[in-house]
Amino acid sequence: MNQKINLRLYNKEKKDALHLIKNFWKVHNNYEQNDTEALKDLNTWTAEGHRFWFICLNDTPVGFLHLGNRGGKPDWIEDLFVEPAHQNQGIGTYAIQTIAKEVRTYSDSLYIEASARNQGAIRLYQKLGFNCLNTVTLRHDFDQTAFDTIRNEKIYDLEFEIRKPK
Repeated sequence: MNQKINLRLYNKEKKDALHLIKNFWKVHNNYEQNDTEALKDLNTWTAEGHRFWFICLNDTPVGFLHLGNRGGKPDWIEDLFVEPAHQNQGIGTYAIQTIAKEVRTYSDSLYIEASARNQGAIRLYQKLGFNCLNTVTLRHDFDQTAFDTIRNEKIYDLEFEIRKPK
């Protein structure tokens, strides 16, 4: 079966966007977002300085890519989501490569952050050329009993735990 993958810039397709945003939070944080919260995210992710694309398979949205800025033109992949049923089919790769071509026309770099526990995403990003460690985000968990440690990592000879919510 020949499937067509493409990106389509958001143009007021609120229902599709809200559905995907709510699924994003459910899959990544096991959080059931309500419509008001999802709409707040959508409004932020489509405001000036941001761009929100649907990732489409045969013209049906199966994910999204949110490009934002942190002081210049949009060159941060702030959020990337592909529905679990459509992962590992090259859809996320296509979206990143397509956005990289656009960002390259006005910026020297494209940035992306990933949760340390999201090993699959980190492997994909490195495979796609994201190989410069740019920033390190540290989190202080107030109730460490609410998290499971999935592995330990060393950076600059300092020990860190990679944790996920229980």
